[in-house]
Amino acid sequence: MSQTSTGIFYGVGVGPGDPELITRKAERVLRAVDWIFLPSGRSGSSFVRRIIEPLGLPTNKFRQVSLCMSRDRTEDGQAYRRAASEIMEELHQGKSAAWIAEGDPLFYSTFLHLYETLCRYPWVRVEIIPGVTSTSAAAARIGFPVARLDDRVAVVPACYGVQRLAALLDAFATVFLLKVNSAFDELLAQLASVRIPVRAVYVEQVGTPAERVVMDLESLRGQELPYFSLVMLRKEGQG
Repeated sequence: MSQTSTGIFYGVGVGPGDPELITRKAERVLRAVDWIFLPSGRSGSSFVRRIIEPLGLPTNKFRQVSLCMSRDRTEDGQAYRRAASEIMEELHQGKSAAWIAEGDPLFYSTFLHLYETLCRYPWVRVEIIPGVTSTSAAAARIGFPVARLDDRVAVVPACYGVQRLAALLDAFATVFLLKVNSAFDELLAQLASVRIPVRAVYVEQVGTPAERVVMDLESLRGQELPYFSLVMLRKEGQG
């Protein structure tokens, strides 16, 4: 198959929620491609589509891929495979396509599932447009120092990292726990048992009108928290 006859597949990061954090390159690519694929929930709502709404892109370019986003990836795996087949069909016809993702395409992103499949085919050309991550945006929002000199930083989904929080804080100056909604009360218990002073800040929906920053994590106990939520932890004395 001639490489010059095929279209390009783009992984495009559009940031965590603020449309002003979309890069100029991401906007240029999204305006130029023939198709824009994007993840959506079962109801058809799409957080990432809301991020790019201010760009005013033609609605007939969008192709939504319904995902349930549960820890059992069986059903979503099938949806990704169907989307990959559709994308390859368009590329084979010389069309270009983009998959848009919150934050950065290579950082805990839905794009990685498509990327893994499409990279198996040497004729598929892929370009990745980086985006601002939720960790960077949240830290910038409150001026939270992430790293300096020889500091080490860990970024861990909360459901996989809460139980080893003490070990993480022992090894890293800063720890980001992502998607803390499903493990928040357990996180509070783990923080209470940590023997070193730690600065902790909770941020949800960063960069959106619903953004919320909470310094007193205990005040959130028992609350129903959104999926897009994180906690930043930094050992006291680290700056």
